[in-house]
Amino acid sequence: MESFLETLWDTLTSVSIPLLLLGIAFQTVQTLFVALAWRNILRASWPDGGDGVSYRNVLGYYAGGCGLNSFLPASAGTVAMLGLYRTNIKGATVAGLVGATVVENIFFAVMAAIVYGYLFIEAAGSFDVKFGWFDSHWGATLLIVVAGTALTVLVIRMLWHKLHHTWELAKDGGVIVRQPRKFMVEVVGVEMLSYVARMGVNATFMYAYDIPVSVKNVFLIVAASSISSTVALAPGAVGAQTALANVALAGVATQAEISAYSISQSVITTAWSALFGLTMLARTIGWDQTKKLMHKKKEEEEQDSADASADAVAPEGAGGT
Repeated sequence: MESFLETLWDTLTSVSIPLLLLGIAFQTVQTLFVALAWRNILRASWPDGGDGVSYRNVLGYYAGGCGLNSFLPASAGTVAMLGLYRTNIKGATVAGLVGATVVENIFFAVMAAIVYGYLFIEAAGSFDVKFGWFDSHWGATLLIVVAGTALTVLVIRMLWHKLHHTWELAKDGGVIVRQPRKFMVEVVGVEMLSYVARMGVNATFMYAYDIPVSVKNVFLIVAASSISSTVALAPGAVGAQTALANVALAGVATQAEISAYSISQSVITTAWSALFGLTMLARTIGWDQTKKLMHKKKEEEEQDSADASADAVAPEGAGGT
């Protein structure tokens, strides 16, 4: 903890105050807009959900989840956020909230696909892949594809009846999708503004660390950040972000400049997410409940880690009855 605070202090003092405040402002605006999109989705699905679907409460739960994700691994904050939605929104179900989560991610999934493709096209040699074995054994490759497809269809048919009821409940969380105009304005339009704010965060810190700012470079770093967030389990994903940022911006700046920028942005935005998120959560459910939630999640993570370690060292054949 002391090491993190020292790193945070060194990072904060290396950025000019106006740029630091601008970057934090963009980060805050991004959070506010995503929370608004969540509120619109939840309110459309559960119009009689009570105070649970008010913007104040949804913002507190969403920002709090982001804050918990800043220092808890494996997206524990997202689980906590969905739990708070489930507890405080009248009529909400777990399956319905899963459906709402899918709806909330539609725009971001489309944008991710676009920026991923852009990153792979721009990164030299990304498609220079040789599938030697498959080229030499096309007959076996065709057989594998056909067999894999048939197996997938069979499994889907077996599971369909079990999943059908869950799917019907999940659709309760996607009511707003059946209102195209409302969905485009209140979800896609709002999330588009949040995405612009996210790009503003990247552009601000790139400028602060003398990384050339252009639409292309900002999109590349957004793609790198998205991928690192997807594949990394550790909070903040600093290492993964820095590695991918160096790949995405290779030739744009020196490796030292790119690493300094990536680490600094990650440290600052992670710290701000924790501070702002936990403050909003405490404002919504109270500080005592927020502390209990933090400790509960930490204890769960520690218990999972202990269980995994015990399984790893358990002698062969050991187990319960």
